[in-house]
Amino acid sequence: MKFAPKTFRLIAILLLGLIAFHQTPDTFARKLTLRLTTLAPKDSSFHKMLLRMGQEWKEATDGQVQLIVFAGGIQGGESAMIDRMRINQTQASLISGIGLSEVDPGVAGLQKIPLLFRSVDELNHVMSTLAPRFEQRLSEKGFIVLSWMDSGWVHIFSKSLVETPDDMRKGKMFTQTGDPKQTDMLKKLGFRPIPIESTDILPSLQTGLIDTVPLPPFYALASQAYKPAPYMLELNYVPIVGAIVVSGKAWSRIAPEHQEAMREIAQRIGQEMTEAGRAENAQSVEVMRDKWNLEVREVDDTLLDTWQKVATDAYSYIRDATVPAEIFDEVVAMLEDFRSR
Repeated sequence: MKFAPKTFRLIAILLLGLIAFHQTPDTFARKLTLRLTTLAPKDSSFHKMLLRMGQEWKEATDGQVQLIVFAGGIQGGESAMIDRMRINQTQASLISGIGLSEVDPGVAGLQKIPLLFRSVDELNHVMSTLAPRFEQRLSEKGFIVLSWMDSGWVHIFSKSLVETPDDMRKGKMFTQTGDPKQTDMLKKLGFRPIPIESTDILPSLQTGLIDTVPLPPFYALASQAYKPAPYMLELNYVPIVGAIVVSGKAWSRIAPEHQEAMREIAQRIGQEMTEAGRAENAQSVEVMRDKWNLEVREVDDTLLDTWQKVATDAYSYIRDATVPAEIFDEVVAMLEDFRSR
């Protein structure tokens, strides 16, 4: 059978395409730019750590991997961050457990059950068991977790003093847009949730769209949310959990030896973020109280019992809706076992 010259050219192009698609050492040698998004404020310690991680990645990969960091939510909230990674507009993120739960609902077991965790030791115990499972499930959905971290606790900031659940029911409470189950649960408990993007918290407080918002203190300080919300209830509402994540498509383009080096660097940076985040949370409260007249309401045992009753009432709505039943039950069982030791 004879082929026309044009047919030969077409066959040659197809073969070259197949060769180019096959991952050879030459494929890995091409430079790759990773665009990372995060809600961490620009010039914050987390932002600076990410920049340092990028520089270390560049050095460890002989310049083959470069990182560009978009801080302060300039690429949108966490839902947008996930969407952008899915369509390859960005390839990485420093994202909270709330954002990751949009990819795998099980992750919500770490950050969407109010007042369940009593200490970071309890959180670490649960994460040590569940994190590898979440990593596998997230990987199957195209998201590679390089490092986990936590940053202490979320407290409740408000325009006027909030002490009890009934006080908070009178206000307009921030809830994350794109999470109708969370919004519905809060309504059933008598609260008035207002779904907005986390990047809109400050202007929404300023305009009165919301007047109550659960926030980590370091974020309240960096974003200046404490100015329109100068009261803080020192209730350990939920732990702050996050991860450094890379899209599976981008990760597959990185040579295995470079992947190993990058993961080691990310895990070290994640540990530094954990230590810095916990410390900065406590320091931020002192700064806002001493320099900006933040009024802090401490929580005694009686007040904690009042909040715990409401949280316990919420668990029946959270289980199997916000958090898959098997994960919810497993977390509760692990905590009961840990506390009995």
